[in-house]
Amino acid sequence: MDYELASYGPAQRDDYLRLLHDAWGDDALSGDEFDWWFARNPAGSLMSVARDDGRVIGVASHSLYRMVLGGEERTASFSVHATTDPAARGRGIFVGLERKHEQEAEARGVAVVLAFASAPTVPLFLGPLGWTEISRYRIWARPLPFGGKAAEAVGAFDHTADAAADWPNHILRDAAYLNWRYLESPRDYAAYRVPGGYAVLGHKRHRGRDVALVADLVGPVRPLLRACLAGVRPGTRLVFAVPARGQEPAYVSCGFVPTPRTLHFMGKALAGRLDSDARAWRFTLGDTDFF
Repeated sequence: MDYELASYGPAQRDDYLRLLHDAWGDDALSGDEFDWWFARNPAGSLMSVARDDGRVIGVASHSLYRMVLGGEERTASFSVHATTDPAARGRGIFVGLERKHEQEAEARGVAVVLAFASAPTVPLFLGPLGWTEISRYRIWARPLPFGGKAAEAVGAFDHTADAAADWPNHILRDAAYLNWRYLESPRDYAAYRVPGGYAVLGHKRHRGRDVALVADLVGPVRPLLRACLAGVRPGTRLVFAVPARGQEPAYVSCGFVPTPRTLHFMGKALAGRLDSDARAWRFTLGDTDFF
Protein backbone atom coordinates (compact mmCIF):
# COMPACT_ATOMS: atom_id res chain seq x y z
CA MET A 1 0.00 0.00 0.00
CA ASP A 2 1.57 3.28 -1.13
CA TYR A 3 -0.73 5.52 0.91
CA GLU A 4 -1.72 5.88 4.57
CA LEU A 5 -5.16 5.18 6.06
CA ALA A 6 -6.06 7.23 9.14
CA SER A 7 -9.12 8.00 11.23
CA TYR A 8 -10.75 11.29 10.37
CA GLY A 9 -10.16 14.33 12.55
CA PRO A 10 -11.58 17.87 12.43
CA ALA A 11 -8.42 19.05 10.67
CA GLN A 12 -9.53 17.06 7.60
CA ARG A 13 -13.01 18.65 7.40
CA ASP A 14 -12.14 21.01 4.54
CA ASP A 15 -10.39 18.23 2.63
CA TYR A 16 -13.39 15.92 3.03
CA LEU A 17 -15.80 18.62 1.85
CA ARG A 18 -13.49 19.50 -1.06
CA LEU A 19 -13.40 15.92 -2.32
CA LEU A 20 -17.18 15.54 -1.97
CA HIS A 21 -17.72 18.75 -3.95
CA ASP A 22 -15.23 17.68 -6.61
CA ALA A 23 -17.20 14.44 -7.03
CA TRP A 24 -20.80 15.67 -6.83
CA GLY A 25 -20.74 19.43 -7.30
CA ASP A 26 -23.78 21.22 -5.91
CA ASP A 27 -25.37 17.88 -4.93
CA ALA A 28 -22.61 17.26 -2.36
CA LEU A 29 -23.07 17.79 1.38
CA SER A 30 -22.82 21.39 2.53
CA GLY A 31 -20.73 22.18 5.57
CA ASP A 32 -23.81 22.36 7.81
CA GLU A 33 -25.11 19.05 6.44
CA PHE A 34 -21.73 17.42 6.98
CA ASP A 35 -21.63 18.44 10.65
CA TRP A 36 -25.23 17.38 11.25
CA TRP A 37 -24.90 14.03 9.46
CA PHE A 38 -21.69 12.88 11.10
CA ALA A 39 -21.21 14.73 14.40
CA ARG A 40 -24.82 14.62 15.60
CA ASN A 41 -25.90 11.14 14.49
CA PRO A 42 -27.31 9.64 17.74
CA ALA A 43 -25.72 6.23 17.04
CA GLY A 44 -22.34 7.55 15.90
CA SER A 45 -20.12 7.51 12.82
CA LEU A 46 -16.89 5.93 11.58
CA MET A 47 -14.84 8.26 9.36
CA SER A 48 -11.44 7.84 7.71
CA VAL A 49 -9.14 9.43 5.18
CA ALA A 50 -6.41 8.18 2.86
CA ARG A 51 -3.27 10.31 2.66
CA ASP A 52 -0.34 10.40 0.28
CA ASP A 53 2.62 12.38 1.60
CA GLY A 54 0.23 14.23 3.93
CA ARG A 55 -2.31 15.13 1.25
CA VAL A 56 -5.84 13.75 1.61
CA ILE A 57 -6.63 11.72 -1.53
CA GLY A 58 -9.60 9.66 -0.37
CA VAL A 59 -12.40 9.79 2.19
CA ALA A 60 -15.10 7.41 3.39
CA SER A 61 -17.48 6.88 6.29
CA HIS A 62 -19.91 4.50 7.93
CA SER A 63 -23.09 5.86 9.53
CA LEU A 64 -24.26 3.75 12.47
CA TYR A 65 -27.95 3.11 13.14
CA ARG A 66 -30.07 1.19 15.60
CA MET A 67 -31.94 -1.34 13.49
CA VAL A 68 -34.40 -4.15 14.01
CA LEU A 69 -32.82 -7.24 12.42
CA GLY A 70 -34.61 -10.56 12.63
CA GLY A 71 -36.88 -9.13 15.33
CA GLU A 72 -34.01 -8.01 17.57
CA GLU A 73 -32.49 -4.58 18.05
CA ARG A 74 -28.93 -4.48 16.72
CA THR A 75 -26.50 -1.84 15.50
CA ALA A 76 -25.87 -1.74 11.76
CA SER A 77 -23.64 0.49 9.65
CA PHE A 78 -24.15 2.03 6.24
CA SER A 79 -21.23 2.77 3.93
CA VAL A 80 -21.70 6.43 2.91
CA HIS A 81 -20.08 9.51 1.43
CA ALA A 82 -16.93 7.95 0.00
CA THR A 83 -14.87 9.34 -2.84
CA THR A 84 -11.30 9.37 -4.14
CA ASP A 85 -9.33 12.14 -5.81
CA PRO A 86 -9.48 11.43 -9.57
CA ALA A 87 -5.68 11.51 -9.77
CA ALA A 88 -5.45 8.73 -7.17
CA ARG A 89 -8.04 6.31 -8.55
CA GLY A 90 -7.01 2.77 -9.39
CA ARG A 91 -4.90 2.39 -6.25
CA GLY A 92 -7.46 0.49 -4.15
CA ILE A 93 -8.24 3.41 -1.87
CA PHE A 94 -12.01 2.86 -1.66
CA VAL A 95 -11.53 -0.83 -0.87
CA GLY A 96 -8.86 -0.04 1.73
CA LEU A 97 -11.03 2.53 3.50
CA GLU A 98 -14.06 0.25 3.42
CA ARG A 99 -12.12 -2.70 4.88
CA LYS A 100 -10.82 -0.45 7.67
CA HIS A 101 -14.36 0.56 8.62
CA GLU A 102 -15.70 -2.99 8.40
CA GLN A 103 -13.01 -4.17 10.82
CA GLU A 104 -13.72 -1.29 13.21
CA ALA A 105 -17.48 -1.85 13.01
CA GLU A 106 -17.18 -5.59 13.66
CA ALA A 107 -14.99 -4.90 16.67
CA ARG A 108 -17.82 -2.73 18.04
CA GLY A 109 -20.32 -5.58 17.59
CA VAL A 110 -22.02 -4.08 14.54
CA ALA A 111 -24.16 -6.83 13.05
CA VAL A 112 -24.10 -5.98 9.34
CA VAL A 113 -22.84 -3.32 6.96
CA LEU A 114 -25.23 -2.12 4.26
CA ALA A 115 -25.21 0.26 1.32
CA PHE A 116 -27.24 1.72 -1.49
CA ALA A 117 -24.38 1.39 -3.94
CA SER A 118 -23.51 3.73 -6.78
CA ALA A 119 -22.61 2.24 -10.15
CA PRO A 120 -18.80 2.67 -9.73
CA THR A 121 -18.80 0.98 -6.31
CA VAL A 122 -20.98 -2.04 -7.18
CA PRO A 123 -18.13 -4.19 -8.63
CA LEU A 124 -15.93 -3.28 -5.65
CA PHE A 125 -18.56 -4.25 -3.08
CA LEU A 126 -19.51 -7.46 -4.88
CA GLY A 127 -15.92 -8.33 -5.84
CA PRO A 128 -12.94 -7.80 -3.54
CA LEU A 129 -15.08 -6.75 -0.55
CA GLY A 130 -17.23 -9.88 -0.67
CA TRP A 131 -20.65 -8.26 -0.28
CA THR A 132 -24.00 -9.79 -1.30
CA GLU A 133 -26.55 -8.15 -3.57
CA ILE A 134 -29.99 -8.13 -1.92
CA SER A 135 -32.43 -6.06 -3.95
CA ARG A 136 -33.14 -3.16 -6.27
CA TYR A 137 -35.83 -0.80 -5.00
CA ARG A 138 -37.77 0.90 -7.76
CA ILE A 139 -38.09 4.69 -7.44
CA TRP A 140 -41.54 6.02 -8.35
CA ALA A 141 -42.42 9.59 -9.29
CA ARG A 142 -45.42 11.82 -9.72
CA PRO A 143 -45.00 14.57 -12.35
CA LEU A 144 -46.72 17.94 -12.03
CA PRO A 145 -47.57 17.40 -8.36
CA PHE A 146 -50.53 19.39 -7.08
CA GLY A 147 -53.66 18.93 -5.01
CA GLY A 148 -53.63 16.69 -2.00
CA LYS A 149 -55.22 17.24 1.39
CA ALA A 150 -53.47 19.16 4.13
CA ALA A 151 -52.69 17.42 7.42
CA GLU A 152 -51.40 18.43 10.84
CA ALA A 153 -47.77 19.54 10.83
CA VAL A 154 -45.37 17.78 13.21
CA GLY A 155 -43.24 20.15 15.27
CA ALA A 156 -41.40 17.38 17.09
CA PHE A 157 -41.67 13.62 17.11
CA ASP A 158 -42.54 12.12 20.49
CA HIS A 159 -42.50 8.36 19.83
CA THR A 160 -41.11 6.62 22.89
CA ALA A 161 -40.87 3.35 20.95
CA ASP A 162 -40.32 2.29 17.36
CA ALA A 163 -42.99 3.86 15.13
CA ALA A 164 -42.44 1.13 12.51
CA ALA A 165 -42.39 -1.84 14.89
CA ASP A 166 -44.42 -4.05 12.50
CA TRP A 167 -41.97 -3.62 9.60
CA PRO A 168 -39.42 -6.29 8.60
CA ASN A 169 -35.71 -5.40 9.02
CA HIS A 170 -35.56 -1.61 9.26
CA ILE A 171 -33.97 1.42 10.89
CA LEU A 172 -35.56 1.91 14.30
CA ARG A 173 -37.79 4.97 14.21
CA ASP A 174 -38.02 6.46 17.69
CA ALA A 175 -38.18 10.15 18.55
CA ALA A 176 -34.41 10.55 18.93
CA TYR A 177 -33.78 9.20 15.44
CA LEU A 178 -36.71 10.90 13.69
CA ASN A 179 -36.04 14.33 15.18
CA TRP A 180 -32.33 14.13 14.31
CA ARG A 181 -32.87 12.72 10.82
CA TYR A 182 -35.57 15.15 9.73
CA LEU A 183 -36.60 17.99 12.03
CA GLU A 184 -33.10 18.92 13.22
CA SER A 185 -31.63 18.59 9.74
CA PRO A 186 -30.36 21.58 7.76
CA ARG A 187 -32.03 19.91 4.78
CA ASP A 188 -35.53 20.99 3.81
CA TYR A 189 -38.01 18.59 5.44
CA ALA A 190 -41.55 18.93 6.77
CA ALA A 191 -43.44 16.24 8.68
CA TYR A 192 -47.20 15.61 8.72
CA ARG A 193 -49.43 13.54 10.97
CA VAL A 194 -52.72 11.75 10.33
CA PRO A 195 -54.47 9.28 12.62
CA GLY A 196 -52.30 6.18 12.72
CA GLY A 197 -49.11 7.52 11.21
CA TYR A 198 -46.82 10.23 9.85
CA ALA A 199 -44.98 11.16 6.67
CA VAL A 200 -41.97 13.35 5.91
CA LEU A 201 -41.75 15.44 2.75
CA GLY A 202 -38.43 16.80 1.54
CA HIS A 203 -37.54 19.42 -1.06
CA LYS A 204 -34.17 19.72 -2.77
CA ARG A 205 -32.36 20.83 -5.89
CA HIS A 206 -31.42 17.58 -7.63
CA ARG A 207 -29.45 17.50 -10.87
CA GLY A 208 -30.58 21.01 -11.72
CA ARG A 209 -34.28 20.47 -10.95
CA ASP A 210 -36.49 21.42 -8.03
CA VAL A 211 -37.89 18.12 -6.76
CA ALA A 212 -39.69 16.80 -3.72
CA LEU A 213 -39.55 13.38 -2.10
CA VAL A 214 -41.58 11.27 0.26
CA ALA A 215 -38.66 10.76 2.63
CA ASP A 216 -40.53 8.62 5.16
CA LEU A 217 -44.03 7.22 5.52
CA VAL A 218 -45.36 5.07 8.36
CA GLY A 219 -49.09 4.43 8.52
CA PRO A 220 -52.10 4.77 6.17
CA VAL A 221 -50.61 5.30 2.73
CA ARG A 222 -53.21 7.30 0.79
CA PRO A 223 -53.93 9.94 3.47
CA LEU A 224 -50.22 10.42 4.07
CA LEU A 225 -49.42 10.71 0.36
CA ARG A 226 -52.20 13.29 0.00
CA ALA A 227 -50.71 15.21 2.92
CA CYS A 228 -47.32 15.21 1.19
CA LEU A 229 -48.82 16.36 -2.12
CA ALA A 230 -50.56 19.23 -0.33
CA GLY A 231 -47.18 20.31 1.03
CA VAL A 232 -45.36 20.36 -2.33
CA ARG A 233 -44.21 23.86 -3.25
CA PRO A 234 -45.20 25.60 -6.48
CA GLY A 235 -42.62 25.10 -9.20
CA THR A 236 -41.65 21.61 -8.05
CA ARG A 237 -41.47 19.35 -11.10
CA LEU A 238 -41.50 15.87 -9.56
CA VAL A 239 -42.16 14.03 -6.32
CA PHE A 240 -40.13 10.85 -5.78
CA ALA A 241 -40.91 7.94 -3.48
CA VAL A 242 -40.14 4.25 -2.92
CA PRO A 243 -43.33 2.26 -2.22
CA ALA A 244 -43.06 -0.74 0.05
CA ARG A 245 -44.17 -4.14 -1.22
CA GLY A 246 -47.98 -4.08 -1.52
CA GLN A 247 -48.27 -0.26 -1.48
CA GLU A 248 -48.11 0.16 -5.26
CA PRO A 249 -51.92 0.47 -5.80
CA ALA A 250 -52.11 3.31 -3.28
CA TYR A 251 -49.30 5.14 -5.07
CA VAL A 252 -50.94 4.63 -8.46
CA SER A 253 -54.18 6.05 -7.08
CA CYS A 254 -52.25 9.19 -6.08
CA GLY A 255 -50.70 9.65 -9.53
CA PHE A 256 -47.30 8.00 -9.03
CA VAL A 257 -45.70 5.84 -11.71
CA PRO A 258 -42.53 3.69 -11.67
CA THR A 259 -39.37 5.20 -13.13
CA PRO A 260 -36.31 3.43 -14.63
CA ARG A 261 -34.23 4.39 -11.57
CA THR A 262 -33.56 2.00 -8.70
CA LEU A 263 -31.70 1.91 -5.39
CA HIS A 264 -29.12 -0.90 -5.52
CA PHE A 265 -29.16 -2.44 -2.06
CA MET A 266 -26.46 -4.81 -0.80
CA GLY A 267 -24.77 -5.84 2.42
CA LYS A 268 -22.29 -8.00 4.32
CA ALA A 269 -22.39 -9.84 7.64
CA LEU A 270 -20.03 -8.54 10.34
CA ALA A 271 -20.76 -9.57 13.93
CA GLY A 272 -24.19 -10.87 12.97
CA ARG A 273 -26.06 -12.61 10.16
CA LEU A 274 -27.06 -11.01 6.85
CA ASP A 275 -30.51 -11.94 5.54
CA SER A 276 -30.23 -11.89 1.73
CA ASP A 277 -33.99 -12.24 1.16
CA ALA A 278 -35.26 -8.99 -0.35
CA ARG A 279 -38.60 -9.47 1.41
CA ALA A 280 -36.86 -9.24 4.79
CA TRP A 281 -36.05 -5.53 4.42
CA ARG A 282 -37.93 -2.24 4.19
CA PHE A 283 -36.52 1.18 3.40
CA THR A 284 -37.63 4.66 2.35
CA LEU A 285 -35.78 7.40 0.48
CA GLY A 286 -34.92 9.01 3.82
CA ASP A 287 -32.94 5.91 4.75
CA THR A 288 -30.39 6.78 2.04
CA ASP A 289 -27.57 9.27 2.52
CA PHE A 290 -28.33 11.25 -0.66
CA PHE A 291 -32.01 12.16 -0.15
